[in-house]
Amino acid sequence: MENLVFKRLVVASDTLKSGNQFEFKPRFNLITANDNSVGKSTLAKLLFWALGGDPVLDVTWAGFDVRCLVDFSVGNETYQAGRYGNIMFLRRPNGEWEKFPKITGAYSDAFAEIVGFEALLPSRSDSTKLETPPPAFYFLPFYVDQQRSWSHAWNGFTNLEQYAKWQKTIIEYHTGYLRPEFFTFEEKIAAQNLEKKTAEGEVKKIETAIDVVKTYVPQSSKMVTLSKGEFDTLAAEVSDDIAKLQAKQEDLLGTIAEIQTERVYLQGQLDLATIASSELDKDYTFSVECVEGETLLCPLCGTVHDNSSPSRAAILADKDEAERQVMQINGKIERLNKELSNSQKKLESTRAEIDGINKKYKSLEPSGTSENQESAAESSFLDSIASRAVQKHVQRTMETKTALIRSIKSTNRNLRAEQKKLLTKEEREELNAAFKNSLTSYLQELNAQGVNLAPVESPLDYKKIHGSGGAAESTRGILAYYMSVIHQAHKAENEAFPAIVIDTPNQQEQADFNYEKILQFLMGAVPSNAQLILCAMDRDEIKSYRRAAHVIELDEQKILKETNYIECRSLLNFDGSIAEPSNKLPS
Repeated sequence: MENLVFKRLVVASDTLKSGNQFEFKPRFNLITANDNSVGKSTLAKLLFWALGGDPVLDVTWAGFDVRCLVDFSVGNETYQAGRYGNIMFLRRPNGEWEKFPKITGAYSDAFAEIVGFEALLPSRSDSTKLETPPPAFYFLPFYVDQQRSWSHAWNGFTNLEQYAKWQKTIIEYHTGYLRPEFFTFEEKIAAQNLEKKTAEGEVKKIETAIDVVKTYVPQSSKMVTLSKGEFDTLAAEVSDDIAKLQAKQEDLLGTIAEIQTERVYLQGQLDLATIASSELDKDYTFSVECVEGETLLCPLCGTVHDNSSPSRAAILADKDEAERQVMQINGKIERLNKELSNSQKKLESTRAEIDGINKKYKSLEPSGTSENQESAAESSFLDSIASRAVQKHVQRTMETKTALIRSIKSTNRNLRAEQKKLLTKEEREELNAAFKNSLTSYLQELNAQGVNLAPVESPLDYKKIHGSGGAAESTRGILAYYMSVIHQAHKAENEAFPAIVIDTPNQQEQADFNYEKILQFLMGAVPSNAQLILCAMDRDEIKSYRRAAHVIELDEQKILKETNYIECRSLLNFDGSIAEPSNKLPS
């Protein structure tokens, strides 16, 4: 199995006119300092940020106008990725720089191809569309963030909520419950569902058209009693007189149906835009009047939200856009109302002409018909011919679409049945048992036997990891869980195995003995061919790890240094114009 290995990080700030670059070795690496606020965590986060992940960076970094470059290898090939804002740059071996305007879409596809990440997730806006999730979903189990991951696993990055209910798919893919073939079936099913969705939309329109016909053209009692042969004979007799009027009436009925369908759709959009405008107004009022400072910590999920002036201005911009959409949709509805009124008037005029022809067929009414009954028959007789013609046509179309929908549902049931065969019940139970065995073993090594494993059956049960021995023991339980997931991911070989980055394992002030044991555990538990990057304060307990590791020691100047700006900035021209030899990748 190939590994993803970080080789070099280059960072520069045009605002501070400073920069720096850092090299990493293929095995053990240590980012350390004597002080706890000099940028250890930020340096680790920049590795993922440069590749398109969104870790929680300090809000001050937003004003530094930072751009980053990371050199990384997958197997024997070396790549470069750069980021400036949300613009991504990628250079493959012996290739030119490729530019991507955003992280999602083409860049995510390209990165996933490089690392063999084949998981797909349905778009939140349209569940029939499958997307390659951004690189954060690839790195999730391999990055333990100091602020978020120790209390809540699978939470090292922000913006994960762009996909609904992603956890089961991503966790099971990384840990081998889902193989790449699973997503081949998902793509087939999604394509079928898209076709079904289109057919269902057409059926809904047809139902609307039938309702319009029944509303504007009531059925004649005489027409209902006619047999098919009688109806065809009668229709042929009157065809010369009413062919043009009938065609015109059918067109008008179709137009009215389309207008009403479009009006219903626009009304729904108007309601959504109105709600969005109102909610954004409340958000802005809350951000200005109820939040102190430029950040807001969500009490439910721990996400740190930006509340700076640019963020509040963005809320106002979104509110203006929502109000503009309300005005546009109202204008469209008004135009549709006018078109509907005009079409109804034309329909009334056409029916008046038909009334003249109806008089020719009074003799068709049975003797003894009252004057009122005769008048009703005249007004509905030929309308019924047009109505039945329209209904016969749309009914055939509806039957065709309904049959297609039934066929797609049957096909999808068969695809799901075949998909389930990819992992048998016995194989799932074996994976569960292997995971729990690893977790039990790691908890013993970490002296965290107080963690209750009774409710834990698989990697999906990460929320059930709790220790009875206090916060420190629960933290070691989380570490044991992460390493169990990493062990299973290494065995699954569903993707290039990424570098493991753990930020400050000395959480909850582990006792000296246990902290040293944690570091020894990590050195032994990490796969022998994997890269480990550890962030830790420089203290006696890390000496054995420090001796085995490549050390990056930060000082009071933190990450960025003015003396390195010109050299580093010259490496960050992602347009292919980097002059030799500064663009050579480290060996």
